[in-house]
Amino acid sequence: MIRPVEQVKSALLIGCFAICLGCGYYSTSATGGGGIRSLAIPLMENESLESDIHQALTDSLIKAFVFDGQLRVVGEDRADAVLQGTVVEVEERPFTYGNESDQYQISVFLDVMFYDIQNKQVIWEEKRLRGYGVYNAQTQREEARSEGIAAAIRILTRDVVDRTQVGGW
Repeated sequence: MIRPVEQVKSALLIGCFAICLGCGYYSTSATGGGGIRSLAIPLMENESLESDIHQALTDSLIKAFVFDGQLRVVGEDRADAVLQGTVVEVEERPFTYGNESDQYQISVFLDVMFYDIQNKQVIWEEKRLRGYGVYNAQTQREEARSEGIAAAIRILTRDVVDRTQVGGW
């Protein structure tokens, strides 16, 4: 007959063994297992009529990846991967109506690709990724519009960083 103390020891030993077997490496990151540790973010292209939006988006992406810290942002000559993109369109539409349009929604569309330089393959790519912002057209229209564009850039930046971390889902 097995004594209760021996049963507990056996159960602990089996449990520890099962835990050790289950502790293999697992990552949902697009960059985690593929050896990608550094990233280049060259200046985005701009096919829209909105001046300097590509520079603002590039700056926002660089800051976000530096803050995130999972990939080092380096020059293309030292990078394992590159993030390339083109602002393809900036679109404004009325969002709410009173006597006139009170608010507008501004959408920024981006074609973007995350490319593994070492293996010469696209890790993920998205056409017309959309970021948007809403602004009040009644007061200081240009300043409000700039805030709407900034909101759209924040959404695009968050989406690009998230997609890069999980492989483009």
